[in-house]
Amino acid sequence: MAKFMKNINLVSRSAEVFREEELKDCGIRGCQSKYLLVIAQNPGVSQEEISRMLFVNKSNVARQIGMLAEGGFVIKVENDRDRRAVLLYPTQKLMGVLPKIREVLAKWRALVTEGFTEEEREQLSRLSEKMVENARRYMERGGSER
Repeated sequence: MAKFMKNINLVSRSAEVFREEELKDCGIRGCQSKYLLVIAQNPGVSQEEISRMLFVNKSNVARQIGMLAEGGFVIKVENDRDRRAVLLYPTQKLMGVLPKIREVLAKWRALVTEGFTEEEREQLSRLSEKMVENARRYMERGGSER
């Protein structure tokens, strides 16, 4: 199992490098695509919610959102119900690059599952979803200082 986890880590790091190369012309860093997808799919999401959804500590979320706002991809709006919270909305610029982000992610999935049968792809998806659910339960119990 240790080798499996090492392999997962290597695939994840390689994915970030791939996204970085494929999205650089859009002004997006490899690690930022996940933030942009969450914001595009959940307009009005808070930074804290993103932190929980992506298992990323709050300071990293704040730093990335700051860069994305400066780049014109995200609009920050003060939350009327909680002055400490900021709500995030996609801009037209984000919506314009969203198809490219999705294309890059699909391209990566195809690359890393090359040679897999459809049954193997489905099995991998099911098993990885179970792993994420186990990780989510751990994180929800406060398993990490984020």
